[in-house]
Amino acid sequence: MATDTDSATTSTEVAQFSTDTSSREDALLWVDDHLKWLMTLPAVLILFSLTFYPLLRALQFSTQSYLPTGTEPVGIENYVQLLSDGAFINSLVVTAKFVGVAVGVEFVLGFAMALVLNKKIKVRGLWQTLILIPMILSPTVIGLIWRLMYAPNGLLDFIAAPLTGGANVGWISETSIALYSVILTDIWQWTPFVVLVLFAGLQSVPDDVSEAAIMDGASRRQRFMHITMPYLKSLIVLILIIRLVDALRVFAKVFILTRGGPSDATNVISMEMYRTAFRFNNFGEASAMAVSLLVLVLILAMSFVKIANVEFGS
Repeated sequence: MATDTDSATTSTEVAQFSTDTSSREDALLWVDDHLKWLMTLPAVLILFSLTFYPLLRALQFSTQSYLPTGTEPVGIENYVQLLSDGAFINSLVVTAKFVGVAVGVEFVLGFAMALVLNKKIKVRGLWQTLILIPMILSPTVIGLIWRLMYAPNGLLDFIAAPLTGGANVGWISETSIALYSVILTDIWQWTPFVVLVLFAGLQSVPDDVSEAAIMDGASRRQRFMHITMPYLKSLIVLILIIRLVDALRVFAKVFILTRGGPSDATNVISMEMYRTAFRFNNFGEASAMAVSLLVLVLILAMSFVKIANVEFGS
């Protein structure tokens, strides 16, 4: 009788062990099948907490009016008010000027410098290092440096003295030139980014294709238009989108250099959002501005890709 009991106990333990082993193996197989998703889960959670959650909150804030007694739902009223807000419309115009001039000059100047660096010039590595220095500095540091340079009797006034007769130019205090002074600062900082990306693209153009074109009698212009440009097409669109998005949200340099002045001459849209939210405590309208800017950026980015007929990752 004792033997039968021991045998039954042993069989039960074996069955339990087999069940535990099978469950453990199933769990390990499930982890192995879903490992790539499990590895990306922390990044997804961080992305959601830092990007999507603030966006959802901004959408919520943009449909509310903030009163001393609390919040009040107003629907799309904040968006409707933006259409008649003179300060907001002026900030859009100023931002459009800033983006158009800054990004255009950065692209043309950066492309020219990349073409020069692509040639076998002396101490090319040194020039590459020197060109990239402005890009690695923070916007705050750059703003402070250029504020000193723009100061009355500063470096730029000293350089321009032969043309101005020693008079101060008022680089960031004159309405007519303040915006272009801020644009010059942005060009100095971000042209190296264009140079870096386009130089890498030029280096990736196969030499054998160019050599075959030379043997076929293609001119330098023909090689550039029909060989180099197709290889750089995706990079050019990517650069324009990145610079467009970054220029649309410029804030630190404007805040340090001009605070949006003089007379709103440099009051870009990000500066107007800052004023509306933190000076006038109108967080609902400021959130509506932010959402409107996001929609504008998405439309412009998709338009660039559509017009250029580019497929990334193809």
